Amino acid sequence: MTQPSEQFDATAHFDESLAAKYDRRIRLFCPSYDALHQMIVPWLQGLPEGSTFLSAGAGTGAEIVTLGKCFPCWRFVAVDVSPNMLGACQHKAAEAKMAERVSFFNGRLQEYQSSVPFDAASSVFVAHFIKGREEKLAYFRSMASNLKPGGLFILADLFGDTSSSDFKRLLNAWLLSYAGHGVSTEEVAKDRAHVENDVAFVPENELVGLLREAGFSQPLRFYQTFLFGGWVATRDV
Repeated sequence: MTQPSEQFDATAHFDESLAAKYDRRIRLFCPSYDALHQMIVPWLQGLPEGSTFLSAGAGTGAEIVTLGKCFPCWRFVAVDVSPNMLGACQHKAAEAKMAERVSFFNGRLQEYQSSVPFDAASSVFVAHFIKGREEKLAYFRSMASNLKPGGLFILADLFGDTSSSDFKRLLNAWLLSYAGHGVSTEEVAKDRAHVENDVAFVPENELVGLLREAGFSQPLRFYQTFLFGGWVATRDV
């Protein structure tokens, strides 16, 4: 599986049409999507009552709404390059009666800098679209710069060594799972091409190395579904 050098255009891809369908499609694509968000909660339960949380690539707001219900005194910032996805997030926050607790920034994480560092942050299904080692490292460094020393970072991404037999077996099982939801052959082929062209897979050891270099310690994988993985890490003190 080759990785083109051209960066994925998230703004164009996550347009109004896809933003409207995202919540349904992501649950077909990642069958444990809701479980992932519930699994994030216990890692954050020891944080102060009035904590602040940064959601990078907030999408339609799944983690913000999930965490907002569990931590009613927390405040959130949603960052996303897609105005359509951010609009969906804003709508979902309002439906959850969280509008006053959430601020929104339309742009890249690398363009955002809070005046006050956050207690915790997440990046769910975002960094795997960033191609190039230095570009990924810059993204993770931006995340670290927005966190308090000792702050918690939750990362969820597609990952794996594309040259390995295990990767090929997991990819095949994943696509069979996706097709099993009644998705058409044409749609499966289109989404497979999207994965092959737009996702920059890296092996876990390389991903952990990038996190350490960016200023995080103790990265620990707590979740995996096919090629989707989830890690918790701590910003260096």
